[in-house]
Amino acid sequence: MRILAIQGSPRVNKNTDILLDKFLDGIKDKNEKCKINKIFLQEKNLQWCKACNACKNKEIGHCIINDDMQEIYPLISDANILVLATPVYWWSMSAQLKTFIDRIYGLSNKKQLKGKKCVLLMTYGGALPNEGPRIVEETIKEICNYIGLKLVDVYGVCTDEEVQVSDNLKVQEEAYKLGYNI
Repeated sequence: MRILAIQGSPRVNKNTDILLDKFLDGIKDKNEKCKINKIFLQEKNLQWCKACNACKNKEIGHCIINDDMQEIYPLISDANILVLATPVYWWSMSAQLKTFIDRIYGLSNKKQLKGKKCVLLMTYGGALPNEGPRIVEETIKEICNYIGLKLVDVYGVCTDEEVQVSDNLKVQEEAYKLGYNI
């Protein structure tokens, strides 16, 4: 099993990052031989998609932007499971994750993602019911359908100043079990 974990929060060791790590701990504990690559998007030099469609052009067939995404593409191709972790900001995924998602658009042309599994992990603030997580889930679901990924699990956690993931053992255990059972 080969996992590519995309950490889309700009903050390290905070809610989204801790949730992702607990999920990955569950995977590691069940499958010691699994290979996990975790990418912290905030530390990467990722340019925005230019909408040039070179990635869809049969003669070119790949993204022509020369940035850190070129190192990530082979990891995407190698992975069996893509884990997307994001905070929900303003009814949407983080800008970091959105940039990453935009840049994998061209992979659907080559069917590189077809049949791979995808997991979405979200953290969000605000009172429930909260439309933000539903909108992010629907967006990711539609993107997965378009590019050939199979969205197999979605897990969202409501956080606020009083209930952080680092202090919520129930949430940590649920994320761990989700990873363990993937």
